[in-house]
Amino acid sequence: MKSIAKTCAIYTRKSTDERLDMEFNTLDAQREACEAYIMSQRSEGWKAAPTQYDDGGFSGGSLDRPALNCLINDIKAGKINIVVVYKIDRLTRSLADFAKLVEVFDEHGVTFVSVTQSFNTTTSMGRLTLNVLLSFAQFEREVTSERIRDKIAASKAKGMWQGGRAPLGFDIENRRLITNEEDTKAARLIFELYLQLGSVRDLEVELKKRGVKSRRRVSEKGLPYGGRHFSRGALYSILQNPVYIGKISHKGEIHEGLHDAIIPQELWDTVQIKLKEQAQCPIGVKGTRHRNMLTGRLFDDRGNPYSPVFTNHRSGKRYRYYTNKVLAEDKAHPDYLRARFPAHEIETTVEMAVRKNFHDFVLEQKCTNFEYLLKNHAAILAYNLVRGLVSKIIVQHNMLVLHLKPLTLERLAHEHLNIRLSCVPGEIVIEVPYRSERTHDGAIVIQSESKDIFDLPSKALKKLIQGVIWRDEHFDGMAIKAIARREGCSQDYVGSAIFYSFKTLQAAF
Repeated sequence: MKSIAKTCAIYTRKSTDERLDMEFNTLDAQREACEAYIMSQRSEGWKAAPTQYDDGGFSGGSLDRPALNCLINDIKAGKINIVVVYKIDRLTRSLADFAKLVEVFDEHGVTFVSVTQSFNTTTSMGRLTLNVLLSFAQFEREVTSERIRDKIAASKAKGMWQGGRAPLGFDIENRRLITNEEDTKAARLIFELYLQLGSVRDLEVELKKRGVKSRRRVSEKGLPYGGRHFSRGALYSILQNPVYIGKISHKGEIHEGLHDAIIPQELWDTVQIKLKEQAQCPIGVKGTRHRNMLTGRLFDDRGNPYSPVFTNHRSGKRYRYYTNKVLAEDKAHPDYLRARFPAHEIETTVEMAVRKNFHDFVLEQKCTNFEYLLKNHAAILAYNLVRGLVSKIIVQHNMLVLHLKPLTLERLAHEHLNIRLSCVPGEIVIEVPYRSERTHDGAIVIQSESKDIFDLPSKALKKLIQGVIWRDEHFDGMAIKAIARREGCSQDYVGSAIFYSFKTLQAAF
């Protein structure tokens, strides 16, 4: 009786492309062994398919391989009856991927055969044995990955460069960083200019004015890169990279490198201190509501932005401001009066204006939900309220012009008060009168023109502002004890200020 013809696809794979250009390589050896096995099964009607499914230089940890994809397509087209491999780990080293392949094989009636491990995947025992062997194959792959990671870590600890593009100021030769004189000048300029300008934003602008760009290069794969202006992200990366002081960073640890330093240690240390001081939120500390609430929202009437800055008092207390660098250039000009605002005062002014105008935001005001909002709106954190509703603030000579998006109040009311509101679509504009005055120390204090909450005595107004700030800090998870320790006051005072802010805001609105 004549056997039914069965087309056998031979699949071969090698993880690297090393020595594949030899006249007889490992893929040829695998195919030859599979062809011999198929010849031994001629009586069963086996014959090798004319197409060669060879994946040279592809890992077994992924199914994204050109020859394997071609094989799967031929299986789905009904061209293949049996898949023959030298060892099962040539097909895949992943149990999850193997399960996917077996599902495809079973769906199209294809049998899987390993030359050195005779299995038949149509039987339960064959599946069990294959799964056990694949478990060891996956284990071997994971152990190999760990060894590679350990080797990289050991090389980094010795100061060796472990791949990737060379940082600005260096080239790569024999796994070592070699100083590039042309780039070294640019790197030093970046560090020195940052200390002069005091801001990465200003540094980016200045480098563009000077036409300073990264050097054009070609990667090992032949792809061109570089030749562009430095972005703020790239500048932060350069300023924080210890490679410039002759060190190598690996997973948070700093090791001595084999290359020369191109930035003096003193300059590096000064830059790191400056970067740390200017961080809006210290590393490892969760940001809270009054970390520059109006950043990106505050502009003068010519479109120049106000940027958050701060000063540290010798007592350790930090004072925050919003500064317009364009208006601050000429101290004799009348516009200089609105070049800088204390952050707490202007943030509180904006917050109060938003809370005072809820009637302009909500469509249905004769309902219990709106009444509940008016009584309990203090539960909506100031940061969330202002950042959510205010899209832009224009600072004029005696007026703050607030551009608001009332629809955001629907989400905030639902999230914080569990009520539903129907708010005005689109944008509305609110004008808030104010006057600026200089204090004895030269600071500009913003005060409202209207007879409202800002007509409180100075001590009461100070306590209100403190209460609003500390209230939101406390709601963000900061303990009253921690606030009191930071401010150098008692816990009772912090608690009373928070309560006073609630009571005063409710009475005002």
